[in-house]
Amino acid sequence: MSVLYRLSQNNNKKNTKAYGKWYAHAVTTNKIGLNDVALRIQQNCSMKKSDVKAVLDELIEVMTQELQNSHAVRLDGLGTFRMGLSSTGTVTVREFNASKNVVGVHVCFQPEQKRGADKKMIKALVAGVTVKEAPKNTVMPEPKEDEGEDTGDNGGEGGEGGQG
Repeated sequence: MSVLYRLSQNNNKKNTKAYGKWYAHAVTTNKIGLNDVALRIQQNCSMKKSDVKAVLDELIEVMTQELQNSHAVRLDGLGTFRMGLSSTGTVTVREFNASKNVVGVHVCFQPEQKRGADKKMIKALVAGVTVKEAPKNTVMPEPKEDEGEDTGDNGGEGGEGGQG
């Protein structure tokens, strides 16, 4: 297994250090939903898919409540989730109005880190990862009609992110 990438050239003339250089961007070739995750977990343990799905559904509910109460949620072995905000600036503190200046709310994820035998930090989910260039015609298939809304979102990570 490898993380696939494609190369794209930076065409932003305003960024003189990066302009014209080629950068790798992660490619997503498939997306699995909560049902698929539950099925995979069922195959690796003694729980039924329906039990696993019920636990995952409840995890989402609890995480939503905790995050919306300004609590970070740490899942041992995975990482920590917390809320983040995007806002426009004001010249003075008095000018700031949350309903006007807060323009977005998002979830931040920090993978858990452990120190390896070589004393370097190793992040959960990326330990031992390899990368290779994606085949030229690799595309993500459209979701099946019966899948409905996908709940296995990756939080907006991957895809066509920033340069470098």
